[in-house]
Formats: sequence, C-alpha cells, structure tokens
Amino acid sequence: MKKIKLLFALASILLLATSVMAQEEEKEAKWRNFEVSINTGLTQPGDFLSHWQDTLGAKLGFNLAVSGGYYFNNSFCTGLYFTYTQMNIKGDWSRIFRMYDFGGYAKYALVGESNFEPYGKLSVGINAPKYPTWIPPEARNHLREQSYTPGMSAALYAGLLYYTSDNGGIFFEAGYHNDFLKDARSDYANTAIGENVKYFEFRIGVTVFYGGEE
Repeated sequence: MKKIKLLFALASILLLATSVMAQEEEKEAKWRNFEVSINTGLTQPGDFLSHWQDTLGAKLGFNLAVSGGYYFNNSFCTGLYFTYTQMNIKGDWSRIFRMYDFGGYAKYALVGESNFEPYGKLSVGINAPKYPTWIPPEARNHLREQSYTPGMSAALYAGLLYYTSDNGGIFFEAGYHNDFLKDARSDYANTAIGENVKYFEFRIGVTVFYGGEE
C-alpha cells in the first residue's frame, strides 16, 4: 500500500510540474511536439545482484529500450517507456537474469543554440524480474529461471543529445536504477527476493522529433 501511495504521489508531482511549466511557457512557437527514442547499452548490477544466492552473481549485461513522449513546451516532456535487461551469471551456468521494466518518464532539456543538449530524466514504473534461483534455496540441487512478482521501479538519468539534423540526433545517458523488489515472491517456491535491487545503466541511442508549430 505504501508503494502505491508513493507512486500516486510521484505522479501527482509530475502532473503539477507539467501544469506549472505549461502556464509559465513563453509564447514562442514550439518546434517539437513528440519524441521517439530507441537505445541500447550496458547494465552494471549492484552489490546485491552481484552476489545473488552466493554462487549465482550477475555479471555486466545489456539493455534495450524504446520510449515516446509529448513536449508541453520545448524543454519539458513526459512519456512512456519499455526496457528489457539481460545479465549472465558468474561461473559456468546456462541460466540468465532477465528484467522487463515499463512505465512513464518526465524529462527536462536545457535548450540552447548549441548542437549539444543536456537533459535530466526521471522514470517511474513496474519491473517484472526473472532470476536464476536454486530450488529449493537451502538445498541448491535444482537451478531454474524463476519469475517473481512485479514491483515498483524508479530511476534517475543524466544525458546529452547531439543533434545530427533539425529533427533529432544521437544521445548518451547514464542512470541509477532502484527496483523495490524486497517483498517480491517467486511463483514456484514462494520465496522472497529479500532486498531491493539496484543497478547502473549506460545507454546510447537515437531520438527523432515530430510535429511543432510553424
């Protein structure tokens, strides 16, 4: 219940920020209304996943993501995203870590005359994890990729976009991700993850802008 209240609180803050910024926007014409992005990159697991169940620690992995958003003015954008993350296990194991993360984001860009555009981004969503797990955990005689109940996720990113044309460009961003999965339970052995999951993301991608006023 606390997580649901927190999610609604964050959503309310984003809506309030959107309203305030829209009211304060200057009357200059918008040159972009929508953005669509696709990116890939690396995922560095935090200490908890790096030592998952002692012998099944996660290694450096990769991520793929797509997103799309609407600009309320030339700087402020909100939208939706989906990210897939995969990491291998340290050692000679055939199972892998998978995470499916989807939700919404708010982005603020520092628009100027330069071809470089720095920005900050906050995302809030739901993460559905699938981790290699010993069944049962205490016996460690059978290893399977175990699905766990989804939990709330949140991430904070700093990025830099380089314009390759008037309608978009390439970008690099780095982010800190926190998945609130401490109480998430497996669908087979009904065991809890036991701790929130943290990791870092380093991503490169392409963004295209659409629309705008003449």
